[in-house]
Amino acid sequence: MKKLLFLLLFAAPLFCKAQTDTTNYQKKIAYCTVETQQSGSKFIAALDDGTTTKYSAMEIKDSKGKPLKFKSRITILDYMTQRGWTLVSSYGVANPLTLVDFVFERPVVADK
Repeated sequence: MKKLLFLLLFAAPLFCKAQTDTTNYQKKIAYCTVETQQSGSKFIAALDDGTTTKYSAMEIKDSKGKPLKFKSRITILDYMTQRGWTLVSSYGVANPLTLVDFVFERPVVADK
């Protein structure tokens, strides 16, 4: 009787399917980089999310299609966080112009 009870307790999780497939429930995250360049006293930002290769198409633009000009790099950060992005990292690029790149992430809304 003890052996039968032990066997039932040992085999119960197999019949209950106690484990789930966790890959279906993982949160999906989108990443992008924002490159900032100084243009006179203002800053221009280009968002690279991997969908386009033309630099002019990556620039953040207003509703009229003109590149947005920001007062500082902090206003670029504020602009991106208002649109649901979270700052992951920032780094400087040393070339003739001083550039700062930001890395952002945000959760992807799953299609049902």
